[in-house]
Amino acid sequence: MTHPTTYDAIVIGAGHNGLITAGYLARAGKKVLVVEARDVVGGACTSEELIPGATWSSCAFIASLLRPEIIADLELERYGLEMYQTEANEVSIFPDGSHLFVWRDMDKTLKEIEKFSKRDAAAFLDFGLRVKKFASILTPFLLSPAPSRSQVLAAFEAAGAEDLFNEMVLLSTKDLLDRYFENEHIKGLFTFFGMISVWGGPSTPGTGYVYGHHSVGEFKGTLGQWGFVKGGMGGITQAMARSAEAHGAQIRLNSPVEQVVVERGRATGVKLATGEIISARTVISNADPQRSMLQLLPKGAVDAKLTEKLEDYDARGSMARIHLLIDELPDYIGFPAGEFGPQHQAQAIMGASIENFERAWEAERRGEIPDDFVIEAVIQSTHDDTLAPKGKHTMTLGVQQLPFELAGTDWDTIRDEWADRVLEVLFRYAPNLRGHILERVIITPKDLERDYGLTGGNIFHGAMFFDQLFNNRPTPELADYRTTVDDYYLCGSGTHPGGGVMGANGHNAAKVVIADLDGTAAPTAVRVGPAPRAGVVDRAMETVMSTKSGKKLGYTVATSPALRKVVKFAARSKSTR
Repeated sequence: MTHPTTYDAIVIGAGHNGLITAGYLARAGKKVLVVEARDVVGGACTSEELIPGATWSSCAFIASLLRPEIIADLELERYGLEMYQTEANEVSIFPDGSHLFVWRDMDKTLKEIEKFSKRDAAAFLDFGLRVKKFASILTPFLLSPAPSRSQVLAAFEAAGAEDLFNEMVLLSTKDLLDRYFENEHIKGLFTFFGMISVWGGPSTPGTGYVYGHHSVGEFKGTLGQWGFVKGGMGGITQAMARSAEAHGAQIRLNSPVEQVVVERGRATGVKLATGEIISARTVISNADPQRSMLQLLPKGAVDAKLTEKLEDYDARGSMARIHLLIDELPDYIGFPAGEFGPQHQAQAIMGASIENFERAWEAERRGEIPDDFVIEAVIQSTHDDTLAPKGKHTMTLGVQQLPFELAGTDWDTIRDEWADRVLEVLFRYAPNLRGHILERVIITPKDLERDYGLTGGNIFHGAMFFDQLFNNRPTPELADYRTTVDDYYLCGSGTHPGGGVMGANGHNAAKVVIADLDGTAAPTAVRVGPAPRAGVVDRAMETVMSTKSGKKLGYTVATSPALRKVVKFAARSKSTR
């Protein structure tokens, strides 16, 4: 059966990048169809009623990377997107009962770090400015076609920050943090952000970039902040879907694609699992590169050389989720029992230490489950009462550094055993939860591949190391979002600038497709020039902290909200002269 309508574009997959591509195409006046295998939009950025009456963000659960330009262009707030923050971003809970909050306010965070090390509190301010500078140099490349790696290095050199490139792109997370911090608790907490969906450990070269990649995120214009979405992460993709549909795009759920139709070397449509064929001028895949090129295309459509490259493309490194319905909030060790507090509203990270992450990596590469786990936990229902029935809460646990392939067994066999082991670790940090878990839903690395379409269970559609970044993501032949099959494009996280709920991939792919459909010049990579100018406060702080005595003064300013206002006023006054 052939669908009678011909579209300008068919987008395979209603994940966030696919919906963004569809949204931009629809706003450009193109006739667009999105076909989605599942019964809900969002891919790994979705909210699901996993247990009747209770809703979780199934995979991604924190909003930090979504580009504000995309929010504005697609009018996502107009179409229902509501993002918000809690006072505490995160809390790290250690086995000895101590804890460390990272607050929205810098002065509170610095005072928190002082509890462990005054030297590290001062170093954190310096480190934060370095991370901001890294982000300011890298950010212009995000909403742009993939630059060469030499272009990116040249941008850092032009900004006098070649050493920063080496730190944040080439070093291991451990080596990066050792340059700034001395306290093991502090280093353990920050190591977590370099371990997200990696095939590696803290000492693995290049994991510094995984940390750096998350540093380019911002929340409502504030760099290094993150927050939540009302109704869960599906609020993002539901708004994207409504925005696209309002401009004429069509979305068909429960419509898995069996194959991209290729005629005389060009994509002409898709064949659904039902046998229905739908025609289009272009086809854009939001699936990962290996699935898009090696599974969805007919045999022989990809030459042997590119096939070999794609088979060698590194998509190792996975994670898993356990969603809990609980009838009592956790009494985390070190906090007053039965007392509600910011520890329940922040992202909690339990057991974060370099040693734990290294042991997890040793187990991961053996194809085994480690003896101990670093657990991240979010209880969004404590600040969004739409997610759980009254008197109950939705709690999500996350574990990183898990192997997709297990030695001598498989995930379907050990899923419950693994979850039981994770919960035993949780009970060490929240003993009262034993007996207060009503139901649970487990999402293993295998489930991520089977149910969410993530090859190897890798949430980034491929490793985020230097050899798979920029114009080498996923391969040089595919780095400009076009494939070697005419009129067939990629828009997923396996393209530049990489993974996370950022949306830049979908934006960039849409611009290329629109240019090709219109026969106009396609966008080009940004030119290397002066680094974007830092904000007035950051410029003032960088100036103050360029000397030893200035660093002491800078720390005093950072820990005093009143003095920060004075610096901000003075910097603005100077900038207007």
